[in-house]
Amino acid sequence: MNKTRILFLFISVAALLFACRKDPLSTDPADKLDFSTDTVLFDTIFTTLGSTTKRLLIYNPSDKRVVISSIQLAGGSASKFRLNVDGIPGISHQDIELQGKDSMFLFVEVTLDASGQNNPLIVSDSIIFMTNGNLQDVDLVAWGQDAHFFYPTNYNDVIGAYSIVNCNEVWTDDKPYVIYGTLVIDTDCALDIMEGVDVYLHKNSSLLVFEGTLRVNGLQGNPVTFQGDRLEPFYRNVPGQWDRIWFYPGSKNNTINHAIIKNGTIGIHADTVANSNPTVTINNTQIFQMSGACLLSQGAHITSENSVYGNGGQFCAALVLGGNYDFRHCTFGDYYQYGNRQTPALLLNNYYEDVDGNIQLRDLTNAYFGNCIITGNLENEIGFDNVAGAAFNYRFHHTLLRIDPEVNTSDITFFDNIIKTQSDTFFVDQVNNDFHLDASSPAIDAGSYSVILDAVNPSNLYNDLDGNGRKLNPDMGAYEMK
Repeated sequence: MNKTRILFLFISVAALLFACRKDPLSTDPADKLDFSTDTVLFDTIFTTLGSTTKRLLIYNPSDKRVVISSIQLAGGSASKFRLNVDGIPGISHQDIELQGKDSMFLFVEVTLDASGQNNPLIVSDSIIFMTNGNLQDVDLVAWGQDAHFFYPTNYNDVIGAYSIVNCNEVWTDDKPYVIYGTLVIDTDCALDIMEGVDVYLHKNSSLLVFEGTLRVNGLQGNPVTFQGDRLEPFYRNVPGQWDRIWFYPGSKNNTINHAIIKNGTIGIHADTVANSNPTVTINNTQIFQMSGACLLSQGAHITSENSVYGNGGQFCAALVLGGNYDFRHCTFGDYYQYGNRQTPALLLNNYYEDVDGNIQLRDLTNAYFGNCIITGNLENEIGFDNVAGAAFNYRFHHTLLRIDPEVNTSDITFFDNIIKTQSDTFFVDQVNNDFHLDASSPAIDAGSYSVILDAVNPSNLYNDLDGNGRKLNPDMGAYEMK
């Protein structure tokens, strides 16, 4: 055996012996554990549903290894919490070694029982650690909320798993409403959602109005809220947490008043055609932080007043396949931070291409924007996608536009008393969805009261989204500068 092979064998054996050697065991009561936190907090979760998984880091600051004699839930088998230690679930674990200067993760989950009340409930417990005769503990605290739950009971190849809400049901602010899958408002049925109601939608879930009617009846200072069901602070502004509110072809007389719709994929998808009255009326509403579009309309009839469409991953509003639209005192602002947006805040279109590659014409009968703001952080926030042969009628009237400087805006048929700008700083905190006007905004006092007087119901516009009275020279957009 040559010297090289002997040296290699010696190194291999030494490495094996070193790998198998453990740190000396400490039984000294002075050697205690350290923890990444003294309290594991769950804030807020819905009853009957499992929580997100929380991590607790357990650290041995000693140079010597210690044996954790026991890790257990103080509440025992009655606890609402669950533990997983080193991949093993259970309420109690014994004789776990932790090497010197080493650490390990412990995972915690919780499920809360329904209380039958709207008031939040608090459930607590603690994890008890026994090491070298030392008793240490970490508190567990969960804030819970009881809710009405909607789970899928049917399946369709188009809409997936779905359930159907009771015909002509009324939702009141007794408890939140949590939707799993698609919740359908069926043919000739209506759903009324009253002021103060909170609606939470699980991942990929949606509210679908199928030849029925949705009426959202929020009030000033007490809106209806639609958002994802992840309530941890991290998810407060994360888009794409749920799918959409979908007005299917044939839905009618839908109204949304004083609502906040946030953190989904598409806020409102209006896919209804050939109705004599508006498919959707959207007033005093904020729709923001959508991974796709705040408003996607396909040939619909929509009126909207005192509303904000902000921070869409593709569009604030995509008005495609023609349609008929009337927007007054609305703010469209796109400063999306969760991707590299290449599309404009507002898109207008009057056709589509079918599966055979043929162009199908769809008249854009009217797209009126009065006393509005349409802007964002791109050089051009207005997209015109039109073909000859179909109507393409639009009018920006006393409206602030961030538009390509090369676009000819001299024809007052289309551009009447507009402010054309390349600035994008008009708001208090647009990145965080606060579209109140900054004190230096050129939109202040730049609107026309004629836009209000010419509305179908002028009294809807006498006050802004916050309920503040408008001036005789009103500000553009949804908010009046105080």
